[in-house]
Amino acid sequence: MSATTHKAALFALVGASLPMNLDPAIHNVAVVGAGNALHMTGAERSLAASIGTLCIAATILATGALGDRLGRKKIMLAGLLVTLAGGLVTALAGNALMFLVGRSLSGVGFAASFGLSFALLRAIAPQPDALPKMVAQWLALQTLGIVVLCIVGGYLAGISWRAAYLVGPAVGMVALIACMRSVPEARDPNVGRFDAVGLILVALGLVGSLYGISNAASAGWISVRVLAPLLGGLVLLVGFVLWEWRLAQPAFPVRSFTDPELLVGALSGIGFNIGNAVVAIQLSLLWQYVYRFTPFEVSLGQLPFIVACIGAASLAGKLVARGVSMRLLVPGGLLAMAASLAAMAFARADTPYVLFVVPLLAAGAGLMLTQTPTANTFVAKPPPALVGAIGSSRTAFGQLGFALGLALSSSMIYGMFSPLLRQRLAAAGATPAEQAQAIGILQSYVQAGNTDRFDAGLVHEVIASGTSAYLASYHITMLAMAALIALIALLCLWLLPRRAGAS
Repeated sequence: MSATTHKAALFALVGASLPMNLDPAIHNVAVVGAGNALHMTGAERSLAASIGTLCIAATILATGALGDRLGRKKIMLAGLLVTLAGGLVTALAGNALMFLVGRSLSGVGFAASFGLSFALLRAIAPQPDALPKMVAQWLALQTLGIVVLCIVGGYLAGISWRAAYLVGPAVGMVALIACMRSVPEARDPNVGRFDAVGLILVALGLVGSLYGISNAASAGWISVRVLAPLLGGLVLLVGFVLWEWRLAQPAFPVRSFTDPELLVGALSGIGFNIGNAVVAIQLSLLWQYVYRFTPFEVSLGQLPFIVACIGAASLAGKLVARGVSMRLLVPGGLLAMAASLAAMAFARADTPYVLFVVPLLAAGAGLMLTQTPTANTFVAKPPPALVGAIGSSRTAFGQLGFALGLALSSSMIYGMFSPLLRQRLAAAGATPAEQAQAIGILQSYVQAGNTDRFDAGLVHEVIASGTSAYLASYHITMLAMAALIALIALLCLWLLPRRAGAS
C-alpha cells in the first residue's frame, strides 16, 4: 500500500467508527422528541434510551469473533449495512415498537462497525512501528469528526428527530463505499472454532451488568431493579471467565489478560471512561442548572476538552512510537483526569467559565495520554487470529466504565441533593407543605425556566437553597470520582512492569 492508500484507508476506518461515537450525543437529544411523537409510555422511554447500548454490549465480542473467522472487513461492512438499516427503521418508525427495533439494529451495527474498524488498523499500518501513530490519528480524527457532526445532528434534532437519526447512517454509507475501495481484508486461517457458549455467557453478563448499573441513578443501588440484573450479570461474567479459561482455543482468550499491559488497558479503559462520563454529563448539567447555559453554550463550553483530546492524541502517538512506557503515560493521564475533576469540584455559583478552561484542557489531555497507548496495546499485542475479539473487548470495557461513571456520579448527586435541600428548607423554617411547594418551584425552574406563577421573593429563596444543595452534592461527587480515578491510576502503576519489556 502506498502512503496515499494508507491515508485513504485510515480515513475510511475513521468513518466506519463514527456512527457509534455520534450516536449518544444525537440520541440523547432526539429521543425526547421521538418519545413525544410516538406517545411512548414511561417504560418504553426508558427502554428506548438504553436499548442501543445494551445491544452493543450483547454483540461486541461476537462480532469481533466472527470477524476473526470470516474476515474483519466483511463483518465491518455488514455492520455498516445494519447501521444503515437501523437508522432508517428508527427514522421512519410509526410506533414505539418499530423505534425499539430500529435502535436494536443500530446497536448491533455499531458493535460490528466500530470494533472491527479499530481491529483493522493493524492491517493498514505500513510497518509495526507506524501503528502507534496510526492509532493516535484514528482517535484524533474521530474526535474532530464527532465535534462537527454532533453540531449538525443537534441542529437537525431541533428541526426533526427523524432527520437527526439519519446522520449516523449517512456517515456509515459514505464509510461503507470508502472501506470497500481502500481497506484490505484481514483474517487468520488458524483461528479456532466459534465458541457460542462463551459468547452467549458474556453477552448476557454484559447486558445484565450494564442494565443494572444504568438503573442505579433512578432506582438506587439497593433496588431490586439494580441488584437482580447486576448480580446476575456478574455471575454470568464469572462463568464466562471460567468457561474460557478451560478451553484450549477460546473465542476470547481471558488468559491474555494475565499480560499486565492488556490488564492495565482494560482497567484504565474503565477509569478514563468514568472520567469521560463525569465531564460529559455532570459538568454540562452544572452549567445548565446553576449557570443557565443553553445546550449550544454547553457544546461550546466543552471545546477546550475536545481540542486537548485532538492535540494530545498526536503527542501520545509520537511518545508511544518513541518507546515511552505505558507505566509513565497511563497513570499520568489518569492522574491528570483525576486532578481536573478535583479542580472542577470547587465550582461556586459565581465561578466564571474561564476557570473551567485549564481543568478541561487537563482532562482532555489526560484522556488521550491514557487512551492512545492502551488502544495501541489492544490492537498490537493480540495474536493474529484474535485481533478482532481482543480489539472489540476494548469497547466493552469502555461501555462498562462510562455506564459506571454515569450511574455512580448521578446516584451520588441526586441521592445527596434532596436531603440537603430539605435540610436547608427546614432550617429556614419551611413546613412540609412549603417544602413540597419549593420542590415544585425548582422543577419549573430546571425544566422550563418559568417561575412566573410563584411569588418572586419565594422563588429567589428557593433557588438559592436549591443551588446551595446542588453545589454541595456536586462538590462531594466530583471529589469522590477524582479519588476513584486516582485509585485506578495507582493500581495501573503497580501492575505495570518497571522495566520496558518486563512481564
